[in-house]
Amino acid sequence: MATVPKPLAAPKKASRLRYDLSQIRIKNTISELADMGKNVRDKVPFSALAEFKPVHRDVVQGIQHVERALIKELLPLRHARMAASPFAFFRGTDELMAYDLAQQTSTNIPVVIAGDAHIGNFGFYASPERKLLFDVNDFDESTIGSWDWDVRRLLVSIILAGEQISLDDDDLADIMRHAVQTYQQIIIECFDDHSALERYYFSTEVESFLTAQAEGASLPKLWRKIKDNAPQRDSEQVVRKFTTMDDRGRLVFKENAPRTVHVSDKRFKEIDAHLRTYMQTIKPDVAVLLSQFHVSDIVRHSVGVGSFGTRCYLVLLTAIDGSHLVLQIKEALPTRRFQGFDVTTRFSQDGPDNGERIVTCQQILQRASDPFLGFYHNDDTGRSFYVRQFRDMKESLDVSKMDKDDFDTYARICALLLARGHAQSPTGAIVRGYGGQKKKLVNALIDWSTAYAKQVHADYDAFTAAVKDQTLAVPTKEDDDDDE
Repeated sequence: MATVPKPLAAPKKASRLRYDLSQIRIKNTISELADMGKNVRDKVPFSALAEFKPVHRDVVQGIQHVERALIKELLPLRHARMAASPFAFFRGTDELMAYDLAQQTSTNIPVVIAGDAHIGNFGFYASPERKLLFDVNDFDESTIGSWDWDVRRLLVSIILAGEQISLDDDDLADIMRHAVQTYQQIIIECFDDHSALERYYFSTEVESFLTAQAEGASLPKLWRKIKDNAPQRDSEQVVRKFTTMDDRGRLVFKENAPRTVHVSDKRFKEIDAHLRTYMQTIKPDVAVLLSQFHVSDIVRHSVGVGSFGTRCYLVLLTAIDGSHLVLQIKEALPTRRFQGFDVTTRFSQDGPDNGERIVTCQQILQRASDPFLGFYHNDDTGRSFYVRQFRDMKESLDVSKMDKDDFDTYARICALLLARGHAQSPTGAIVRGYGGQKKKLVNALIDWSTAYAKQVHADYDAFTAAVKDQTLAVPTKEDDDDDE
């Protein structure tokens, strides 16, 4: 008699951890909140935001602290990815900038922020209605924080990414100026011209959204190509590309060690069990859909730069009709994981589950989110994870293939999306009152970001020197307790 695979069934106990959003829930009127922003301007003038305060820390030591929580065998690949360029290094060290920002003057006007809003963390993905959207698409560092942290990280990334396509200082200054002005304009429009419901229902559907932002011009070829190709990037394509038949005739993931390896039987059972807890964090209709699937295979599959080395998995699910779904499970580390340095802020929370934090903030910042987005907590290890669909029409733009005009348009669109995301927090109206359309704020943020980009280059040089002379030590085996 054939063994019936166990479906994904709901557990008995739900998550008891909640991410506290009370800091952004304010009942004041828009005009009152705008006046609050003007009062903040009196206490934190624009000139104070312009000054970069050099921070004395050992960048190599900081990276070593972070990597103690990562998988040892993946660290050489992680280092190679980060060493590719100053921008790649910047992408891989979000916690370093968070530490540095904590030492700077900020407005401390709280909104839900992306936390890692560099220009490479915006991209395409599918809505539940199968429409292609473009929005912020990375939320590992998302949290409640000061709005200007996101804007500064975006501006520094414009400098570092722009350098890769040989833009000069004047070009970069213009593009940064356009980005900040776009952010200011959208924040004003959000609270002056749109109701709360209109802000909530903003669309980021690619065809209408990007064409409108290009002021009526046709979409650049790079955008059009992705729009045409994205619908083919689904779970069945992943199955065709990433799987094979084993010697027992079972569909399994291909291995590509050390980046992609099968998990141990112990880890397989553990993940299978935790997926039942995850089912409590998704909508009932999605839970019913998943009840038709069973787990066929699981691999550890590392992606990206900043998250490379964390515990990330791909789960192959097979339905009762033989179709497939591929879920990605990503480890959710604490938002500011620069261990050994104090990077807590007045908005930091100790209690909430990190997977829940990421899911909560993503659903606030994105106009539509992956219906499979959920989380679970491993009480045995203390680690948190979040779950999403893998590669469902997901795609990003290759900045290295852009010319100046496309890069400028892209930077404006990213700034627009950031402003719309921040405007989902009622406290965004305080930002509107603080910044208005003041040119002095634009110049202040550009000055700070230009100075900080030089710090990134110095840190990058220290990092690459440490990799070259092998002083960037790999954690010992006892620090690497991952059992695959």
